[in-house]
Amino acid sequence: MSSIFYGTNAYAEDTSNNARTVPTTKSVVILGANGGTGRECVSAVLASGRSCYATTRSGLFNYDEESSTSLLSRNNPKLFREEADVTNLHGLMALVNKINSNPKLLPRLKGIMLVILVIVSSGAVTRPNSAVYKLLNFVGNGIMEAKIQGEDEVRGLYKSKEVINKGLGYTIVRPGGLTNESPLGPSFLEVNQGDDKSGRLSRADVAGICIGCLDVANSWDTTFECYLKDTAKPVENVGLSNILRSTDPTSYKSGKEGNGDTWDELLGGLKQDFV
Repeated sequence: MSSIFYGTNAYAEDTSNNARTVPTTKSVVILGANGGTGRECVSAVLASGRSCYATTRSGLFNYDEESSTSLLSRNNPKLFREEADVTNLHGLMALVNKINSNPKLLPRLKGIMLVILVIVSSGAVTRPNSAVYKLLNFVGNGIMEAKIQGEDEVRGLYKSKEVINKGLGYTIVRPGGLTNESPLGPSFLEVNQGDDKSGRLSRADVAGICIGCLDVANSWDTTFECYLKDTAKPVENVGLSNILRSTDPTSYKSGKEGNGDTWDELLGGLKQDFV
């Protein structure tokens, strides 16, 4: 996955809508915080007022030289940086132990169950015959295959009665082609379910969507695609459209699109993957 993003919530045994959001008094853990999207997620978490535990496999961060006034500055008391290789269970448990032993985070995280898991995957991930899938899978040495396998594992895990009864949930975000442009916000974006439309959007807007998922209860247990409205194309045509940076949106409607001027409006109509 491009970036993995955790939210913590104090209401693990409460399955009401109030439990399906992450208050700004809680902390978020980001895995893969050194990548372009991961870095934007760190900034978005901090901008939301939450504390952020940013992790990389090496423990090195490519934004160590940020100015003292930057959200990513080492002087930010809400930003914690840690080395964490979570490609295996041992590494994941080591990270949990580090978090729980941090005296600055102890009051917020000790004994609190991990409730919301937000994963950044990719659009067209279920369309192996599409040109964009084939290209990305070839260039990424099987990355699309790995992404859909990871998605399926998460959905299968969270579908179990044991997990549901604990009040745990996930969100899988499938962005279109990623750019490094400035964020435009929810009113310029569209979400869709069915993996038959895609487009492109900035990494910063992907981060905004991830934070929106922490604030919008209806994103619980959903999988959806996201892209700028004016770049929307059927999956079969999106690769060339993104290369040409087209802003001529398709007239095709899946009937599962979501639009809105706020994150709640944009994400509020999402349908759960299972009931």
